[in-house]
Amino acid sequence: MLKTIFSALALAGCALPLAAQADVEVAPNTTVGSQVFFDFSNISNQQNSNLPNGVDVAPSGTGFDVKRFYLSVDHKFNDVWSANLTTDAQYVAAPATITSTSTTKNGVTTITSTTSTANSGNVSEVFVKKLYLQAKLDDAFIVRAGSYNSPWAPFVESLYGYRWIDKTATDRLGIANTADWGLNAGGKFGDSGVSYSISAVDGAGYKNPSRTKTIDVEARVSYVPLPGLTIGVGGYTGHLGQVTVANEAFDKNTATRWDVAIGYTIAGFRVGGEYFDAKNYKTVNNIAAGVWGTSAVVASSITSVVPKDELSGGSVWASYNFTEQYSVFARADNTKLSKDVLPGLKDKYFNFGAVYKPIKSIDVGLVYKNEKIEGGTASIGGADANGSYTIGGTNATNEGKFSEVGLYVQWVF
Repeated sequence: MLKTIFSALALAGCALPLAAQADVEVAPNTTVGSQVFFDFSNISNQQNSNLPNGVDVAPSGTGFDVKRFYLSVDHKFNDVWSANLTTDAQYVAAPATITSTSTTKNGVTTITSTTSTANSGNVSEVFVKKLYLQAKLDDAFIVRAGSYNSPWAPFVESLYGYRWIDKTATDRLGIANTADWGLNAGGKFGDSGVSYSISAVDGAGYKNPSRTKTIDVEARVSYVPLPGLTIGVGGYTGHLGQVTVANEAFDKNTATRWDVAIGYTIAGFRVGGEYFDAKNYKTVNNIAAGVWGTSAVVASSITSVVPKDELSGGSVWASYNFTEQYSVFARADNTKLSKDVLPGLKDKYFNFGAVYKPIKSIDVGLVYKNEKIEGGTASIGGADANGSYTIGGTNATNEGKFSEVGLYVQWVF
């Protein structure tokens, strides 16, 4: 299998100049495809925007970003067995470190991690997003082992249709993984319109295939009652890959999330939305400063306490295709980030724009984005290619505003 996959990757480099569509067959029963998101834009991220002395902070400025670069290989062994490898790439501006810690349990002190450098900084790194073996035993029972699509976030992306413009709300806020390592089962039940996906996973996401004390579970059921209309409900429970034998005695919470989404397409129109409620994913670690984004799953030591917290919010979107080449879109999100610890902390986000599709494999969008954090500071996944940005004020009474305007491109081959 690996020989076939890596051979296909090598052939992909030769196939790119000829590729005008996704999923190019480069060998018998083997196809290669890719998807690239990039943009050229200007960003203004203003801290303390409600005060006269508000200032622009990172990532303010003008630049070119490559947000995603997926390269996928699918190989079909027979009518039952198949495999997929999907790589991703990102630019890393600064080195990431893992801090060493020690814990005492039953009178014995144990080093639970060591300080190390995860990357050298100022480099482009390639990593595996999906790598799984699939057995299609029936249309209603397809089993995958490895790193595979999570049940919820990719489902909402399919309803939204503009992932290349921005992540969906739960993905932006870091309360839903798009893929994870473990086992997945899914399928659809004939012509009933009912489908499902359920995963037992490590919980830390596809970038961190870690060994944890217990597995996490995520599930989704969707229903198509009539053509063009899709309704889905989902849920998650677990420890996000953070509870191990080294810290299982520490104070801890269980992260839970439930979701509902609806999407409808008709005569060029696409409308939809999702609502989500998540407990103990993240919390505020400094009430005076109003800084949100710290994990609320497990305490840092045997004597520490981790607070319980909850967030909830929703996202709505709409788009219209005038022709195959021209379309417009808009989206708005509204989230209460910390209902228990700092109820005044809120995130309001919207985007809109127009898209031109010169050829089948390219979308070009003129995009405007705007976001406001009220009552503190939050770390959001998105904006520049480095993956996240901090927006807000210097304390819990101030706010921050983020805006971006630029050209966004999706290139599929």
